[in-house]
Amino acid sequence: MRIILHIVFICSALAVGLPARLDASSSQQQQQPGGPGAHPAPRRPSEWWKTPKYMQELKLTTKQSAELDQIIQASRARMTADKEDLDRAQSDFRQLMERPDTNQRELLKAAERLEMARYSIAKERTMMGVRIHSLLTPEQRKGLDVIAKRHQVEQSRQAQTQKQKQNQK
Repeated sequence: MRIILHIVFICSALAVGLPARLDASSSQQQQQPGGPGAHPAPRRPSEWWKTPKYMQELKLTTKQSAELDQIIQASRARMTADKEDLDRAQSDFRQLMERPDTNQRELLKAAERLEMARYSIAKERTMMGVRIHSLLTPEQRKGLDVIAKRHQVEQSRQAQTQKQKQNQK
């Protein structure tokens, strides 16, 4: 179970950095005062399943790499659509909450649409993890678990370094 959660964690980290959002954030960075480098834009996640380093470390075959690519790309596309639905549902709910004449029935329907949109994203993320889990061998899952732990440590160090830099200002 822990391995599945790590797989979902890694894949979620990949899916979070959807290309459209990253392109928008990097163009906003260029327009921010202080120019490029003032606040680094999030990097597009690497396609780890295609990189020789991880293919070798996990002993992925080219067929597995291609199948992982299909799984992750399809899930990214579905999660992008689900995110758009979530944004619309959040906006609709917020607007209804701001109106003084909204009745409870309307709010409940909007709340249900909002929660279903959240559920759709979570479900797709979990399903992606299950598909990846099914594709990998037990040894590869263990290797991915090691990579996920290493990634968490690196992220923690980076966050700590960032906080220290901010505190020095």
